[in-house]
Amino acid sequence: MEEAFRSLLLSTVPLSALVARRIDWGLRPQGDALPGLTLQRISGAPIMNLSGPSGWSRDRIQLDAWGRTFKDARDIGDLLAGHAGRGGLLVGLRRDVAGIRMRGFVVARRSGTDSDKIGPIHRDSIDLMLTYTAL
Repeated sequence: MEEAFRSLLLSTVPLSALVARRIDWGLRPQGDALPGLTLQRISGAPIMNLSGPSGWSRDRIQLDAWGRTFKDARDIGDLLAGHAGRGGLLVGLRRDVAGIRMRGFVVARRSGTDSDKIGPIHRDSIDLMLTYTAL
């Protein structure tokens, strides 16, 4: 799922125009250019039915959009989670990518800051519930 989800994000033209290929699972390379996007699998488990495994899994994914300015981070977040009633890529997600069927919805969004040797870095965090199965 991880590779398919990253491929989905990288193939989204407005997003790749902002972050290029700076979308990484579990890390933010030190000194990497901004803006960028970091992905974390927060939790997950196979979905069970009374008869046993359903073949689907559900994960909570945290997407952290990083930017030198608040606007840079927020613009990425808006593309992903929508803004002012306009849906983003992850709102009602229903896509098949690289042999993986994905269904998802945004459950939370928040902002924050961090810093590096240059100065403050702004973050827009989005939590996504992603349900997926192999095709």
